[in-house]
Amino acid sequence: MTIKKPEGITQDHASPRPGEAPDEYPQTLNRRLALTSRESLVSEAVRAALASRGFEAFALRWPGLGGESVASRQLSALWPDCLLLMVDLEPPARLREAQALVSHVPVRSLLLTGTPMGPLWGAMLESGVSAVLPTTTQLDEIVERLTDLMSDRPVMSEHLKQELLRDWRTVRAEQEVLIARMKSLTPREQTVLRMLYAGDGVRTISELMGVTEATVRSQVKSVLRKLDVNSQLAAVAAFGSLREDPDLQFSWPDE
Repeated sequence: MTIKKPEGITQDHASPRPGEAPDEYPQTLNRRLALTSRESLVSEAVRAALASRGFEAFALRWPGLGGESVASRQLSALWPDCLLLMVDLEPPARLREAQALVSHVPVRSLLLTGTPMGPLWGAMLESGVSAVLPTTTQLDEIVERLTDLMSDRPVMSEHLKQELLRDWRTVRAEQEVLIARMKSLTPREQTVLRMLYAGDGVRTISELMGVTEATVRSQVKSVLRKLDVNSQLAAVAAFGSLREDPDLQFSWPDE
């Protein structure tokens, strides 16, 4: 999913000159804010909108996985009161980027995301983000929530945070169980599962492995039983979830 410009994020006031705040917003709201997104146009649009509301806002380039140390040094030099991240949390690699950034930055952070409320929000809270808001949040509310964060006032209810954290930890526990089940497969069963994932059918697998179709079907049944799933499609989906998530990849003995 590609994050889009949040609804309501419009520069409906002229940007202040450096060090100045618009007359309709008190000087006390002129706080330092860093923001970042995978899309530079989104960053600039939101930066301009928040600058019009009295924030001294700086747009940073999205660091990507491995660049979080550079981002941390940039933030240390800017001394912002908080960091606003604008990113969706899927696919898994994008979640890892956001988690790595939040865990390394030396300031409080607020996440604005198009990912529906659920376990992935909990993943970001666990990594250290102070609060999460949907991209449909209007500008006025974003301003209020940023002001709350800068003033050490709660932005999300503690009850909601704990619920999201529980959801994420449940997902992680289920993934660990799945990894253990995958590792219980024999080398032949591992090969069959890889070939099913690649789109090969029973006949093709039997020809390539030099065994009968009955043998392949028996191995497929064993794979389903060990993974505790009811269909080849479910087994392939389970395998794919591990292959696509860099934090969940594992090595089988014959790899």
